[in-house]
Parts: sequence; C-alpha cells; structure tokens
Amino acid sequence: MEALFIIVMGMAVFAAVFMLLSDNAVHSALFLIVNFACVALLYLMLDAPFLAMIQIAVYAGAIMVLFLFVIMLLGAEKTTLPVRRFRWLEIVATALGVSFAVVSFYSISTGKIDLNGTINRQPELRVVHAAPYAGAVDVYANGELFASNLAFGKATSFQPVEPGDYTVTLNPAGTTDVVQTVNFSLSGETTRQANAYTAVAYGGTKSTPPTVSLVESNVESVDARTARVAIFNGYDKPLNLIDFGADSDNAETNLSLRDDRIIQADIQPGALVELPLISEDATQRSWVFTEVDANQPDYSKLLRVANLNNLEVYTIKRDTSQLLVIGTEELLDGSTRNVAIPLVDKAVEPFGSPQSIGNLLFSKYMLPFQLIAILLLAAMVGAITLTHKEGFQPRRRDVRRKVMKPLTNVIGDQIGQDVAGEAVPRLPAQQSEPAAGD
Repeated sequence: MEALFIIVMGMAVFAAVFMLLSDNAVHSALFLIVNFACVALLYLMLDAPFLAMIQIAVYAGAIMVLFLFVIMLLGAEKTTLPVRRFRWLEIVATALGVSFAVVSFYSISTGKIDLNGTINRQPELRVVHAAPYAGAVDVYANGELFASNLAFGKATSFQPVEPGDYTVTLNPAGTTDVVQTVNFSLSGETTRQANAYTAVAYGGTKSTPPTVSLVESNVESVDARTARVAIFNGYDKPLNLIDFGADSDNAETNLSLRDDRIIQADIQPGALVELPLISEDATQRSWVFTEVDANQPDYSKLLRVANLNNLEVYTIKRDTSQLLVIGTEELLDGSTRNVAIPLVDKAVEPFGSPQSIGNLLFSKYMLPFQLIAILLLAAMVGAITLTHKEGFQPRRRDVRRKVMKPLTNVIGDQIGQDVAGEAVPRLPAQQSEPAAGD
C-alpha cells in the first residue's frame, strides 16, 4: 500500500509541475486532469469511494470540460512569451521549492510525526426512565442538572460530556430528595465512530429504589438498507424473544404448521443483547417477549411479557440503531403492565458516504464552499478577461444582393412575355378622378 501511495503521489506531483511549466494551455489542462485522477486514487486508498467519484465526475469531468471549452472558444491555447524582466525569479523560486520539499521530507521521516493520529472522541450520555414506581424524576450528574421532569418511558437525547468520573442521582421532580445514586466512569474513545452510553433506570418497588445500569450504545454505521436492534431487559425475570410467524391460518391449531423461532434466548435481567443486523423490509409484528421455561417445548404456551405488533411504534428503519428497553409500567388504578420502550437513533454514516459528506457540507462547510464558489467564478471571469484579444473586429460580410437571372428574364417572367431587345412597357399614367358633377 505504501509503494502504491508513493507511485500515485509521484504522478500527482509530476502532473502538477508540468501543468505549470507547459506553454500550451490545453496541455496544462490535460495535466491537471491527470492530477485530479491521482487525487481520486488517493481518496480510494482512504476508503472514501464517494469522494473519489465526485473528484472524477465533477472536477476531472465537468469543470475541466468547461475550462477546455473556454480555452478553445477564446483561442488561447498558445500563450505569448512575456518579456522577462526578472530572469533570476524562476531560478530562485525553483530552489526555494526544492529546499522546502527536502526539509519537509526530512522532518517527517526523522521527526517521528504520526500523520494518522488517533481521535479521542468525547463521550455522550443519555438517560432512560423505565422505573415504574419512581414517577417523574430530575437527573443530576456531578451535582449539575442533566434532565428535568423525566417521565416513565421517556429518554433524553445524547448529550456530550467530559471524560471522567460521574455521580448520577435521581430525584423526584422538583425536589431535592435523592431516590438513587450511581457512580460510573466515562472515558474517551479512539477506536469507534461514536462514544455513546445509556443509563437505564429500571425495576424497584414502591418501597425500594430503582436500579440504574450504564450500558454502551452501539450507534456505529450499518450495512446498506439494514438496521441494528439491541435489547435491554429491565424485567425481573429472564426473557426469550420469539418470532411467532405462521405459514397458514391453521397454524394456531396444528403445531406442525408453525414456524416459530427463537430470535434471542435467555436474556438475563439487567443485560444488554445486540441482535445481528436486520434488513429494512423485516417486520417486528410477530415478535413477542416471553418468559423462559426450559420444560415447555411449545413456544405458544410460554407466558407472554410484551409483543411488538404495533406497526406505528415498532418498525425497522434502515440506517438506524434501535434500543428496546423491556420494563413494567404502573397504571392509574395501581395495576401494572409490561411494555417495550423503543429508542431509535440515527446510525453514524460511513466515512466518505453521501450522507456523511452531505451532513458535513450543510452543517460545517456551507459557508467555505460558497466562498470557494465565488472565488472560482471570479477566477473564471478574470481568465476570460485576460485572454480577451483587444481590437478584434469580425470580418465584414458582403451583403449585396446577387441576382441569379438577368434582369430582362426576371421582368419577362413577371409580365408573361419576352422583353429582350424591346422597350419595357410602362404602366398607363394615373388619371385624375372626375370632379363631382362631371
């Protein structure tokens, strides 16, 4: 890979140098196209195919076609040799350029500069409320308010925090009473695309506080048209996730016709399990969480905890990372029901993908790109102005009318007789109109 990089880099430098030294504008443009192609290869080596295709299609394609069109239109492919007033300038510039290249190469090779330095990504934290008897809570992190009036089934968005040790407390909303306290440490991450954590408050009774567990949230990029689904068991017993799919309407009564399958078995309380990537056209309508019973081979007879048959709530959306928190909710009459809380987040876009480039372009680089576009427009106008030939006048065209036939033949055709050698008949003189009374 290093040898290929050196070869492509050398070709790019070679093309750039000859683009500057060429006396023919068309040749300079062609060398620039070669340079753009080499840059596209470098993008491919960096695992950025979208940038490589944009480099070829936009720069080496559309923009260079425009440059060549302007050069050919203005007839400026041959440049006139200017009067050299400072002949020593080229020699000095070349010497300085070579010296800079040598010094840079020596500094990089001997200075142990790591050009691929690691990026320490700041941790991000969110809190999920799945504790049935805690009511609405205020969340504090190291004494600072992190979220206020967080109700059951709700979650905060991911918020960046500084790496370090944290003490997270849950207080009833609007009070200073502490319901639960948990300590954990968040560190920077250098190997993942995102450094996200989720603190889940779950369980507890009317007399005991809820439990708070910190789990890592995987929001890494996914394959095309797929999604990631993870499950956190906030229930007090182990769970199975079963797909109760059926091939016919008689499957409910005929066990041999069923095609039920366990998607994930024996999910322990407080555990986080991540499923394999799921296609976007998959459905969760037949997914059901059940309790675990090793003595019951018929899955349909297992105690059902929660189902995902609500298509408006439980859907598989591509390029997302979904976390299902299984918990228990207290109703107004004091009874409880089991629920599955879905938390759907956008997965990180792959490096060099159209989504990643679009997000960067519209979030961080819109103004610089607009400024570059204005500079390119000004450069194009300046190039046209500099190459415009003064005093150029177009050739005058002979606009005199040419008659293909002799004049006598034309007149004869009009009056219906040959007038060659004869006097041309004249129209009778216009007579005055008779006066009134004549």
